[in-house]
Amino acid sequence: MPLATRSIGTRLTLIISLVFGLYLLSASIIGYVMYQQYQEFRHLAGEHFEQALKAAELTRNAEVIAAEVFEVMVSGERSLSIGSQRTENLRQLYKASREKLDHGGMANSHMEQELDRWQNPFFQSLDTLDGRLNQEKALQLDHLKRMDQLFLLLREWPVSSQWLGLPTSEKAFYSAATQAVGYTGAALGAERPGQVAQLQERAMKALSELGALDLRGSTLNAQREKLVPLLQQMLQAHEEELNSERATLAQARKTRVLAQKLTGASFNYHVELKLAAQEAINKHQTLIRQSLFGLLVAALVLFGVTALAVLYIRRTVVARIDKLSSAMQSHLEGHRVSIPIEGQDEVATMGTTFAFFVQARQQAEQRLAKANVDLQTMNDELAKISVTDELTGIANRRHFEQAMEREWNRARREGYSLGVIMADVDRFKAYNDTYGHQQGDECLHRVAQVMSSCLQRSSDLAARYGGEEFIMLLPGLDTEHTEKLAWKVLEAVRALAIEHTGAEAGVVTLSLGVASLSPSGSLHPDKLIGLADNALYAAKSAGRNTVQVAD
Repeated sequence: MPLATRSIGTRLTLIISLVFGLYLLSASIIGYVMYQQYQEFRHLAGEHFEQALKAAELTRNAEVIAAEVFEVMVSGERSLSIGSQRTENLRQLYKASREKLDHGGMANSHMEQELDRWQNPFFQSLDTLDGRLNQEKALQLDHLKRMDQLFLLLREWPVSSQWLGLPTSEKAFYSAATQAVGYTGAALGAERPGQVAQLQERAMKALSELGALDLRGSTLNAQREKLVPLLQQMLQAHEEELNSERATLAQARKTRVLAQKLTGASFNYHVELKLAAQEAINKHQTLIRQSLFGLLVAALVLFGVTALAVLYIRRTVVARIDKLSSAMQSHLEGHRVSIPIEGQDEVATMGTTFAFFVQARQQAEQRLAKANVDLQTMNDELAKISVTDELTGIANRRHFEQAMEREWNRARREGYSLGVIMADVDRFKAYNDTYGHQQGDECLHRVAQVMSSCLQRSSDLAARYGGEEFIMLLPGLDTEHTEKLAWKVLEAVRALAIEHTGAEAGVVTLSLGVASLSPSGSLHPDKLIGLADNALYAAKSAGRNTVQVAD
């Protein structure tokens, strides 16, 4: 199969295999050359033997210094600051020794592994030892704090010469407390496990007897509540201090052993370097020249093949993928650009697939946009239907009740009044009987539209309350202004001059009830509506075609 008709994966596999084969060949050559040089470099180590031996002696000196530091740290005079400083000195001394070991370039992997085998455990052990010393220091500080607390408590006690004049209960308390303090002090001063255990047992028994004393109602009860937990804590802390000291001593011994292991490995390393430095030197210069020439030829060949491979991949794969990626990014950002689909390989297949998805997405977006428009239209219509009275075209009773609840709460918070006008078409049943229900519906529609046109503010609302009854919600209007608006509505409806032979005025008229009040916590919106409704009935009783104001 010609190279031009192969897939990108096949072509890249062949190219990478070729380059990788050349790399392996070059690595083999370099490895062989390095091996030969290693053999010869071993013969050049004689002049560095003396320096390597000094490094081994420095490492052994480091072990001696470490041993001295550990003896100080685990003795009775150990100091945290001194131990940390000497640990750091050991690190620096060991680092200098390793640098001298590597200075001659005669590395021995086996011996380096042997050094590394003991190096990390040794310095980790030093860090662990520092941590143990830190723990001891913290325990000692806690012990001193508790001793200060105990001293403050004992200062409040009377001296033994004053006990004769004390009541019997107080004598018993101070006697038991003194015994408990004495045993506790003796336990804190002991170090042998058997002595510590016996003294702690007696101290705990004395504390139990102290706790069993009946001190109810006595001021000594508060001292006992402080003393008993304090002594118990001191006994427990003393046991922790002894365990910490034993652990520190064990860690110090372990660290010393590791230091000896590390020093022995270092010395063995330098002995091996001394023995390796005795072998042949004569062929070294010739091998170096041959090695350099071979490496140069291999590097030139490898560089040429790599450059050709990079150029080929750049032209046939990377550039096309970049172009396809740019087109994809443009489509993601909303820009419609042409998608490259040239060729018969995987990149062309990716472009064709992406073009198909782009086309499918555009079609889906168009259908989705149309569906969203239709859905929004339906939602608007449903929202309008849910709050609008179908016959009159103004708000229905449900919309009014929602607005009434909202405005009532707002007026109660902000402290202003709400006005309400209840309106009823006079003799409307007679109008329906005379002119028919179709004309009656038309009459209600015209009356509702006139009432709505009398409102000038966006917060005002006119709604059909039921049948031929209408209601108007007027936030912020007091009784006087609400009444003026009611008269305006009355005149506007009367000005329609809708013939009504059954009415007193010969045209369609309204009876209106007016009410206004400021909401408070004890009132309900139904109160305001009820006042307006009562005023409406008063208007009907007064002969209709008029406005009445609720008291």
